[in-house]
Amino acid sequence: MSKRPVSSQRYLQRRDDLVTPKGKRGRRGEWVISRALCHYRLFSLSDIPNARRDSVLQMKIQQWSPFAESGCYYVWQDDQVHVWIWDKQLQQNLLTEVGLKTVHSLPETVLLPRLAEDGVQLLQCLEGFEGQVWKKGVLVASHWWRQIPQPKQWLNFQRRHSLSATDTLPTPIEDVLLDRPWGKTKASFSRLNVFNESIWVTLGAVVFAVLLTWQTVSILKWQQAQTTVLTQIDELNERIAPILASRTQTLADKQQLDQLLAFNPYPTQLELITKVAEQLPLKEAKLVEWFFQNGELRFTVEAKKIDPTFYVKLFQNIPLFKEVNAKTKTGRNKAKQIMLNVQL
Repeated sequence: MSKRPVSSQRYLQRRDDLVTPKGKRGRRGEWVISRALCHYRLFSLSDIPNARRDSVLQMKIQQWSPFAESGCYYVWQDDQVHVWIWDKQLQQNLLTEVGLKTVHSLPETVLLPRLAEDGVQLLQCLEGFEGQVWKKGVLVASHWWRQIPQPKQWLNFQRRHSLSATDTLPTPIEDVLLDRPWGKTKASFSRLNVFNESIWVTLGAVVFAVLLTWQTVSILKWQQAQTTVLTQIDELNERIAPILASRTQTLADKQQLDQLLAFNPYPTQLELITKVAEQLPLKEAKLVEWFFQNGELRFTVEAKKIDPTFYVKLFQNIPLFKEVNAKTKTGRNKAKQIMLNVQL
């Protein structure tokens, strides 16, 4: 049960249930997605021109997201942007169940206390716990645990982000959700492609010009202008016909690919390599070999010190991995390596 009070119009979506507001409900509401259901990442777009940042960020989110359709909330901080994503289809199913058409969606993290100075904090969430690393007002790292992290897990979390590591676990911060988020998202990304936007801008300019000259030109000139506009539209339609046909075929191919991927019982390689990389102590070890096929995963880790027991226990903690076996070997330049076999 949630330990935080719920406002009259605030819904709390958790992994296995939905906490609904008490009393009379309106047709609109504030929808809070539990940190357990969110993926978080900080993107830096300092090398991207301002005019292209939204489109580049959209492309990066699509490449990163594991969901077929993603809900998204993002907060800009100068050239960097905090991004949270979640399964939009799962949220839509719950919205249909409670009869809501329009909600303001928020990730739980933007309603939790933020650090004003550089540091690390551990927060108790609606479910589980979130570790955070803050630098200059930016949330540079975030990790969620189902249970309160063990000292070793907390130590590894700090090491992965090059912090002065200590296995002393801080007291989790338990607080009510804020009335307002500490960061607001911008408007949603446009789903029209750039070429179609150009067509609408061109047509809008032509219509505006026709309206502007309506009272100053003769009927004959108006008819001539109308003929010119129709000719331009016909030419544009001819030019974009192949592009529209290609887009239709691409969408059909994507739908077919999604149907084929739905039969695959295993997670994507991107998800697997992310899980493995999160466990590795970055300063002590690196991933040098990778193989995955039909539920069998083999990868090799190179480090200054190789302790098979440590690495077996380390990766056995990943819920996706059913069985982990290890074998040490010597790599190039006599480097110490350990090859791990994993069954999913």
